[in-house]
Amino acid sequence: MKRVLSFAIIAVLGACSSESATAPDSRQPTDLATVLREMTLPSLTGVPAALTGVTVPVPTPVAPANCTYSASVQGFQCPTIVAGGLTITQSYTLFDAAGRPQAAFDANTTAAVRSKASLAGTVTDAGTRVTIDQVQDMTLSGLLTSTHVLNGTNVMKMNGTVANGGSTLPVAMTMTMTMSNLVMPTATTGAAAYPLSGVITSDMTVALDGGTSISVRTEMTFNGTSKVSVVSTIGGLSQRCTVDLSNPASTCA
Repeated sequence: MKRVLSFAIIAVLGACSSESATAPDSRQPTDLATVLREMTLPSLTGVPAALTGVTVPVPTPVAPANCTYSASVQGFQCPTIVAGGLTITQSYTLFDAAGRPQAAFDANTTAAVRSKASLAGTVTDAGTRVTIDQVQDMTLSGLLTSTHVLNGTNVMKMNGTVANGGSTLPVAMTMTMTMSNLVMPTATTGAAAYPLSGVITSDMTVALDGGTSISVRTEMTFNGTSKVSVVSTIGGLSQRCTVDLSNPASTCA
């Protein structure tokens, strides 16, 4: 259960629903780089690989100055990144309060940012070798209000072998993760910031040792602290527990 659960926590990325306002709010970001950093939420993207046995590099937030606006797609294309055996492509689109695309960020009118990313390649680490194909679609909205919200999806496929003591185990995994109404913390620059509320749901199918596949559904509910309520369901049987995201060794009690 520990390894299966950890897959559901890895590489959390978000999206959002939009809420407009007629005047700037005290939480209104002053620049696009701040918005993109908020979307990564280090406390979640940095969930330790010790829980999974697989190290997946997480790219730093996009530097807006490196991305180019494309009128044909009404969005910004960013340079391709190659790191740790992975190729990462990223893009983003800006929207005003009416949902219209914008050609430039404006702190007074940009209400939401939608970011897309794809990640593909092979990761090798201490006897573990896995091929990853991941597509993420996220939006951060409510930028003109005091409530910034993440909603989105993350679809990931992983195949390869995972180190297990002195041997390796073949593993094949597919996962669809959905972020629902994650309310972002007021302070997002530190690793100790966690969503104030919202749910992350993941549906996974995992095959170990080339044997029978196991389907797992996991729901994580946030409350502003590192301690996340987790419900995992396997074969109709559910386990409810609390996982402390600030503790790499934390497991279900």
